[in-house]
Formats: sequence, C-alpha cells, structure tokens
Amino acid sequence: MELQELKDQLVKWMDSIKYGYRDSDSYMMETESIDGKQGVRIVLFTDVNKYNIVAYAPSDDYSGYLGAMGSSRKPRAGEDWTRGNDLADGDFSQETWIEILGDIVGYELVKIHRSVKYLYGVEEPPSCRGAGIPIEEFKSEK
Repeated sequence: MELQELKDQLVKWMDSIKYGYRDSDSYMMETESIDGKQGVRIVLFTDVNKYNIVAYAPSDDYSGYLGAMGSSRKPRAGEDWTRGNDLADGDFSQETWIEILGDIVGYELVKIHRSVKYLYGVEEPPSCRGAGIPIEEFKSEK
C-alpha cells in the first residue's frame, strides 16, 4: 500500500464518523516518518482532550500499524503537564480502527452524578421518567 492509498483509506474512515463536520477542518492530517517508514498522523480535538492516531501502511512483509493516544488539553490544578493514555493499537485494519473509536468514546465519557433529591429518596431519577422503568429497580441499586 502506498502512502496516498493509506491517506485515502484514513480519510474514508474519518468521513464515516464526522457527524456534522463533512470537511477536513474537523481534524489535522500530517505525514511522518519513523525508521524510514512513511506514515500518517491524524490529530483530533474535543473540548477537553486531544487524540493522536498514527498509521503506517502494510506491505508484503509488514501488516502495517494503527494506534492512538489520548491526552488532556490542559493540565490539572497544580500540575504543569497534561495527562494521557495509550488507546487501542494493532495492525492497519478496520477492526483496529473500530477499537480506537470505542476507546475514544470511552475516554470522553464522564461520570453521571445522581441528584441529591434522588439520593435521599425524595424524587425518582430523571432517567426513569417516561422510560417505562419501574422506580423500584433503581431504589434497590442504592
């Protein structure tokens, strides 16, 4: 696979997930080289995080590489560095791509805090209203 084919495949995968952002302004793509191999880096931003996705094309004796890292865009209070984590990686394949997307979604999830009224049994949680879920199921979880 040539470098342009690698880029084309990544653009195709990106186009399939860009809800509401149908142009290349929603991510950055740049070429990079490590140990003589040409690769591509995609950089994505959310409100609080930055994601680097790195891809190297497969060849006859190499299955390619696709991997990602997530990092905070700003340091926590009292720290002068940003925290980050490795996300999924593997060969250059759609399966690895889907694992990376799953990790990004998981990285973006935040804890849902139950309302004070619900914690003290005054009111049912908002998630129960109109959902057809008996409130008893939620009260038994406390």
